[in-house]
Amino acid sequence: SARLFPAQRRPGAPAKLLPRPGAGPNGRGKECASGGEGGAAAGPGPNSHPPAARTRGSQRASQAEGAAPGTETPGEQRQGLPLRRAQTRSRAQGGTDRSQPGSERAAAAAASRGAMAKTDFNLLIWVVLLCCAIWHGFAQPGGSDCIKANAKSCGECIQAGPNCGWCKEQKFLQEGEPTSARCDDLAALKSKGCSPGEIENPRGTKGVLKNKEVTNRSKGTAEKLKPEDITQIQPQQLVLKLRTGEPQTFSLKFKRAEDYPIDLYYLMDLSYSMKDDLENVKSLGTALMREMEKITSDFRIGFGSFVEKTVMPYISTTPAKLRNPCTGDQNCTSPFSYKNVLNLTSEGKLFNELVGKQHISGNLDSPEGGFDAIMQVAVCGTQIGWRNVTRLLVFSTDAGFHFAGDGKLGGIVLPNDGRCHLENNMYTMSHYYDYPSIAHLVQKLSENNIQTIFAVTEEFQAVYKELKNLIPKSAVGTLSANSSNVIQLIIDAYNSLSSEVILENSKLPKGVTINYKSYCKTGVNGTGENGRKCSNISIGDEVKFEISVTANECPKKGQNETIKIKPLGFTEEVEINLQFICECQCQNEGIPNSPDCHQGNGTFECGACRCNEGRIGKECECSTDEVNSEDMDAYCRRDNSTEICSNNGDCICGQCVCKKRVNTNEVYSGKYCECDNFNCDRSNGLICGGNGNCKCRVCECYPNFTGSACDCSLDKSSCMASNGQICNGRGTCECGTCNCTDAKFQGPTCEMCQTCLGVCAQNKDCVQCRAFKKGEKKDKCSDDCAHFNMTLVESRDKLPQPGQPDPLSHCKEKDVDDCWFYFTYSVNANNEAIVHVVETPECPTGPDIIPIVAGVVAGIVLIGLALLLIWKLLMIIHDRREFAKFEKEKMNAKWDTGENPIYKSAVTTVVNPKYEGK
Repeated sequence: SARLFPAQRRPGAPAKLLPRPGAGPNGRGKECASGGEGGAAAGPGPNSHPPAARTRGSQRASQAEGAAPGTETPGEQRQGLPLRRAQTRSRAQGGTDRSQPGSERAAAAAASRGAMAKTDFNLLIWVVLLCCAIWHGFAQPGGSDCIKANAKSCGECIQAGPNCGWCKEQKFLQEGEPTSARCDDLAALKSKGCSPGEIENPRGTKGVLKNKEVTNRSKGTAEKLKPEDITQIQPQQLVLKLRTGEPQTFSLKFKRAEDYPIDLYYLMDLSYSMKDDLENVKSLGTALMREMEKITSDFRIGFGSFVEKTVMPYISTTPAKLRNPCTGDQNCTSPFSYKNVLNLTSEGKLFNELVGKQHISGNLDSPEGGFDAIMQVAVCGTQIGWRNVTRLLVFSTDAGFHFAGDGKLGGIVLPNDGRCHLENNMYTMSHYYDYPSIAHLVQKLSENNIQTIFAVTEEFQAVYKELKNLIPKSAVGTLSANSSNVIQLIIDAYNSLSSEVILENSKLPKGVTINYKSYCKTGVNGTGENGRKCSNISIGDEVKFEISVTANECPKKGQNETIKIKPLGFTEEVEINLQFICECQCQNEGIPNSPDCHQGNGTFECGACRCNEGRIGKECECSTDEVNSEDMDAYCRRDNSTEICSNNGDCICGQCVCKKRVNTNEVYSGKYCECDNFNCDRSNGLICGGNGNCKCRVCECYPNFTGSACDCSLDKSSCMASNGQICNGRGTCECGTCNCTDAKFQGPTCEMCQTCLGVCAQNKDCVQCRAFKKGEKKDKCSDDCAHFNMTLVESRDKLPQPGQPDPLSHCKEKDVDDCWFYFTYSVNANNEAIVHVVETPECPTGPDIIPIVAGVVAGIVLIGLALLLIWKLLMIIHDRREFAKFEKEKMNAKWDTGENPIYKSAVTTVVNPKYEGK
């Protein structure tokens, strides 16, 4: 509802005219129906007056709104008077008196129901207003975060959000506004009068430093490239300038190069149970070489073996068992943890030769020490001979594995250090360091771009599949009992691993987040975690990723950071240099110890003073010791008032710094914070009717508007009638609405008259006397009927038709002879009345008597015959029903055959007593 504050406005202040801005904070035109500026009308503010305190302008606004809560339009007051009387009478009599006449009780009940309905209606309006206020508050993202940041400098402002800007114009702030008011969203700063050139709003950028195209070549071409000359990922190096909250997005392209070099290291369990497997692996080198030539022309293979830690209880430490851990006549080699048998080489025959010299060893427990071996293979790149190409590690075993913590069984408690400890190709620290953890293995395998293939027997498939889920870019294959299928297993696993690309990034700096979106084959896109990968990729396929990097805060020291993104299992990577925008450009132009900051007590930068330590105030004019001085408070009281800063601000250094409101578009201002931009008169639920700006609680209206709430339009186009006259010449145009001078006329342009005759009836007699020389005015026709020009036409088709510029009325009237005559009435641009009349009236013909009489007689006869027939039919039906009833009763009659009780026979029979019947 509209709330006004007459005590807080300057009485008699004239309404000022302003040029209409694009979209000021109080004239946006998108306000809630009655919420106004952020729902200020949803409830009484700290300085508000009761709703009854209104000016005439606000009462007019309330009437236009159709009854705001707490007020009544004159019509409502008239309608509500009998209701209030009825309610008062009902209360005075203790409810509805049974002795009242029925009409009075009904009136009282109706009045009570009307009052309850009105109360419910008012409550409903208040609920709607409250909802609008809440919605309006939530619908103001602009400026909220920026102002709530309470930024004291440009650097703090731009870190508050990507839409925040800092106005460095020196005279931008109004009196009483804090320095933090310079920080707001861009649209709000412009609407407050800050020129675009004075708004500091640095934006993030991206730059590509290295962008080598991905390699396009096919297998078997004459061109032989070194691995370091092959490019599968683009771009390779970028620099991103990040502003807080503003993401920087770039595209990354990955393409699997054909004939890409492969290094494969075969790591085998040489415990006794793998004896038959070793025989098949001895010829693996040349056979695998032949198969891999179908994939790449640059293939190298290496071999290593492992058993277990050389301490109890994993192996037997008796001298005899250390020499030969196997039983019986088996010739086994001494147990060892890990041995690098063959560095990566392209000679398959050398692989067969060296592997053929290997012997089985043995241990005591079932799990093996394979994790020690995997760690050394991953971190000893120089000794193994890894190149920066596709790296495959085939881990072959028929048993489980030990992991971190299991070393305690042998008294080993030091965690694995993740370093290379190969001496003469033997792992020498197995008795000193514990087994690595799975997470530690994942880290080292990922750092060294090694893809793992677990070739294990059926018995341990479930265990290693769970392990595969923890190690990215790994695969599991089922190894036959004697490893006869190992070549096909490796080929299948390699194809599975190489058909999927997964991006990973290095550790992100604090406050930096990264998001991925993938664009894979056949239109498959992924977001979130699925945005990091693409599957079913063939050699030569190209996929794209869209990567967004966002800084949510500035690093404390503001130094640059570097992150890297790479596909798992590949050595190529994208290096991204992150530069953080934490300061404004204008801060580099600051003037230390500027005279504008109270004799050099601060640095003048970006239009404001940044005070030295121990100094405060807009211009650093106070020391921190003077803040609570009572003498300073005196400068913040208006006209010796007891209120400091009108209770709307804080007194700092003898100057009022006005408080901020929850709705950031509502601002206190003035030397004593006595002004605001939200306590002006409202119309239609909008401050200043949406047609002006609220300045110090007084509306400054836009052109063509006036009034205390700018609700009076000076535009008279809405009062213009269709005939070109203002209010049809029957009223005056006030605030864009016709005020009819004659009470009998009404309507938007005073065109309606409920009690007036229409132009047809009004001019009927004059048209009749002038066109046909008859009627009531035929004797005084020349005197009373000379106010229009008349034209006779032959037929109704010749009359003027709708569509001409002058307003036109078609009329049909009856003359004294009961004949119909037709005419049109119009008024031209010169305000002259013009009448067109059809020269021949349409008179009704007399009735034909003979057909009427014949018809009446025939009707009477027919009706009589019909009645006789109906009577006869009814009689027949009745007689038949009676006869049927008689027949039915006759058939149902039954005669009694007993003797008559009063009948006495004339014959007397006497029996002879002596008669014996003989």
